[in-house]
Amino acid sequence: MQQPVNALPANGLDLKDIHVPEQIANYPVAYGWWLLAALIIFIIIVVIIKVRKSIKRNRVKKQALAQLSLLENNSPISNSDIIALLKWAAMHYFSRAELAKTFGESLQAFFTSKLPTKHQQNFADLSEQAFKNQYQAQLKLAQDTNEPSQVDNKFLQAAKLWLTHALPPKPLKAAKKVESTDTFKSENASQGVKL
Repeated sequence: MQQPVNALPANGLDLKDIHVPEQIANYPVAYGWWLLAALIIFIIIVVIIKVRKSIKRNRVKKQALAQLSLLENNSPISNSDIIALLKWAAMHYFSRAELAKTFGESLQAFFTSKLPTKHQQNFADLSEQAFKNQYQAQLKLAQDTNEPSQVDNKFLQAAKLWLTHALPPKPLKAAKKVESTDTFKSENASQGVKL
């Protein structure tokens, strides 16, 4: 036979109640997590600012490309329309004083100089005839026939190439800036101009 087991403690034992430790709070979080959160927020803000700036810088370029597509879809397109569009887009990114005095082949040279080196020859080849014929009577004949000539198609390609690769202009590197200021100072020093 089994003896009954008494679950109650004996009178002589001095037992105390079981105490559960206090709940550990999640806050305050360690300083490292706060620094990480601040760094992530800072990076997100910088990325948003850069994206907005990029969108703003490319807005005129996108408008010009859209306008060029509209001109392309309309049957008679003239070189003067394309040149006006290129000048309009360029005036948003480059000096108006520099652009206002250029026309014809000097305007072509300006546009060519703003392209990366690998695209300059292609642009010059595609746009050469259009800039030469800009002020000639041949242009009027091409407009009167309501059919764009082959020169217009080449110049349209040249305009797309220029808008795509020249805009927005790349910022000058620090070395080029220093070189240009040194050249400016030496030119003025040779002319006797004090800075």
